Amino acid sequence: MEHYDIWSRNEEDAQFNLSEEVLFIEDLRDIPRAYEHIRRLDYNILVHCLAGRVELEVSGDGSKKVSAHDGQVLLFPTNKLLKPMMVSTDVKVSILLVSDKVLHRVLGPQIDIWNRAMFLNETYVIDGGTWINGVQGYAEAVFSCGGMEPPIHMFPDIVFSFLRTLFLMVCEALVRQIGSNVSLGVVSPHGERYIFDRFLTQLSKEHNKRQPVSYYASVLHITPKYLSTVCKHVSGKSPSRWITERVMDDIYEQLRNTSLSVKEISHKLGFPNSSFFGQYFREEAGMTPLAYRNKITMGQ
Repeated sequence: MEHYDIWSRNEEDAQFNLSEEVLFIEDLRDIPRAYEHIRRLDYNILVHCLAGRVELEVSGDGSKKVSAHDGQVLLFPTNKLLKPMMVSTDVKVSILLVSDKVLHRVLGPQIDIWNRAMFLNETYVIDGGTWINGVQGYAEAVFSCGGMEPPIHMFPDIVFSFLRTLFLMVCEALVRQIGSNVSLGVVSPHGERYIFDRFLTQLSKEHNKRQPVSYYASVLHITPKYLSTVCKHVSGKSPSRWITERVMDDIYEQLRNTSLSVKEISHKLGFPNSSFFGQYFREEAGMTPLAYRNKITMGQ
């Protein structure tokens, strides 16, 4: 089992650290050891079945069994723990665990596709097709670079590029498998998943997303307490956490892709002042907005 943290908490160098945010496991027997990390940090999980067949028990609000054979990929969002139930003698898998923080960064606005597929459709299996074998070889080459001497200076950027390619391909497969709108279709309009979908949709539409939970609840014509219950039950995260993550996505996009000053971005996204904006960003990202922008600029 190899694990990498591509997030730095060090403002001075703002370099990727590669230690706990990304785990790459090449042997099912390493899963129990991985749980030590999983308990401390929620991960999104990809299990690529290269050969044989594997059946896993998925534990969250309830338990269900999901299986895959060679060429298929199992996908699981945060707050799900996996327990091997049946493994064929010829099984060979590779497992990638990626924190929510990393996943949001690599997917950007496409995170909606992942969230809807995972939390609403509960689509846990996709057919990898021919592309997954190429990605598998790419993954092995990328992660083997981590132990090279001398260290590869651009290794964090290489890992980031790999993860973005992989998860975009996964989202494309999800769209093709579920439908272009990743829709629910048969979900009751009064059910929790329907309400959660409306919350995500409303959150995506808002220009100024940094609104109190009560604002979103009022738009959905429900109480803040019920919205909190729904979000926790469906996704394992509170509505305020969802709001913060979407706000951070907007900030990252503005810092990466515009020339607006920090003050201008702060005003555009509805913050009371640039000082509060800087504190908000630093608490979430571990660095100042300018340090983040400088890191991105240097990496280009």
